[in-house]
Amino acid sequence: MCNYNIISTGSKGNCVTYFDNQVMVDCGVSFSKIKSIYKAIKIVLLTHEHGDHINVRTLRKLQAERPTLRIACGEWMLKHLEGFNNVDVIQVGITYDYGLFKLVPIKLYHDVPNVGYRLLTDDYKIIHATDTAHLKGISAKGYDLYSIEANYDEDLAIEAIERAKVTGEFCHAIGSINSHLSYQQAYEFVESNKKADSQVIHLHKSEKYG
Repeated sequence: MCNYNIISTGSKGNCVTYFDNQVMVDCGVSFSKIKSIYKAIKIVLLTHEHGDHINVRTLRKLQAERPTLRIACGEWMLKHLEGFNNVDVIQVGITYDYGLFKLVPIKLYHDVPNVGYRLLTDDYKIIHATDTAHLKGISAKGYDLYSIEANYDEDLAIEAIERAKVTGEFCHAIGSINSHLSYQQAYEFVESNKKADSQVIHLHKSEKYG
């Protein structure tokens, strides 16, 4: 079993660690949020450029404290990482061997370039996917841990949009539907892939439409 730690998830900041805090996915929090575990972190996997997923100041301090820290990301993140060391530019669909685990980036569908990740060991498989409009074409049969966005409830979002049409107000639920995964989509994906003893984490839940 893999030990995971949800430091923060949602629009106010995203940061999840795996393998006893050695692997961090996203760094969208203040350093104080990771102060108790930063010494264990060996690699940070970045997904996309939104501020709730990358706090450059925190990442800079983390690498200053952990000079051997590696950072893996898509090339679109490089503009945010000037002056950083040990940056690995990764590509979708290619397997990278980090010893502790193997990494396979997955293309996701957000309003900016974005990836999810498969984290694989000989006896444990994790899929981590947030900030995506859908998971079409992605399979994760028999994984041990599903860390999947469940941002909004479709019924609540549709009701909010219909109300906004009547009042003429702007509705944030439209953005949710166009760039985030609903609870129903997450449930369908997990149910069609999981095994009997799989663990499921619902991430990035909306405070308003979740």
